[in-house]
Amino acid sequence: MKIAVFSDIHGNIKALKAVLEQIREKNADLTVFLGDIFQRGNEEFECLELLKNSGVVCLKGNCELYAEHGVDVDPDVEHLRSYYDGIRSRLTEEQMQFIRQMPLFYETECHGHKLHFSHFLFLDIEKPYPFLPLSSLRDGSFDRACEGENVTKYDLAVIGHCHQNFVKGNVVSVSASGLEGASWLLIEVNDDSVRFEHIGIA
Repeated sequence: MKIAVFSDIHGNIKALKAVLEQIREKNADLTVFLGDIFQRGNEEFECLELLKNSGVVCLKGNCELYAEHGVDVDPDVEHLRSYYDGIRSRLTEEQMQFIRQMPLFYETECHGHKLHFSHFLFLDIEKPYPFLPLSSLRDGSFDRACEGENVTKYDLAVIGHCHQNFVKGNVVSVSASGLEGASWLLIEVNDDSVRFEHIGIA
């Protein structure tokens, strides 16, 4: 089975169309988007509509949390209040409903291998802002989370959010598809193995 994963499109419709075309060329059986449609680019509504109608499994990132609930869920992004107030005022009810129903994670089992997908690792999935802070990559708490049973029980846990490609144990991060250094992840699962490669966006 082939699974394509991309993340953090950030309002870049050209990049979104390019990654979806590359994924089609690879004949992926399943495609998962790890979240962050909004912020930075100028075409976030075009990206939203394309993803909404694409058949891609779309997960909720922090940008979708801000679009749904406002920036009060995260004290670190007060500077983005006016941007997200504007986004929230422009979203149609249909678009907002799509964002509301986006899950925080997706899990599947292929050939006996368990795979988990989310925007980032969780601090507390029940909290309004459920993800670990990005500072966790520097202070060691991300590394400790990677060693926890909630993560190690999977053969592969795939994340985005930090705009970097890296591998930490069974955790694989994919860089932002809509920004410089854009890439996506192709996973191939069979009875014997789970293999993956980061693929640059042409």
